Amino acid sequence: MASFFKKKTVDDVIKEQNRELRGTQRAISRDRAALEKQEKQLELEIKKMAKIGNKEACRVLAKQLVQLRKQKTRTFAVSSKVTSMSTQTKVMNSQMKMAGAMSTTAKVR
Repeated sequence: MASFFKKKTVDDVIKEQNRELRGTQRAISRDRAALEKQEKQLELEIKKMAKIGNKEACRVLAKQLVQLRKQKTRTFAVSSKVTSMSTQTKVMNSQMKMAGAMSTTAKVR
């Protein structure tokens, strides 16, 4: 019962944040893989419609393909931002530990 009322340490908070960021990164990777699969399917569908000679369907599918590629590009941008956030939390944690170590060495003298 006492663990419910205990305040979380900075290390615990950082671990939770890193866990969430890793989960987000995996979700983004899964989404990107699904988008790549859809992209290949759309390309095949466009080729099939072009063989048939259905120009209007090709145009609609090509617009969908462009939107899909834009969305895939956005996933790369989001992924890099998540990676940046993860790196920043790690740097902040190491700086806090370094400051703590320096303060203890300053007290010793």
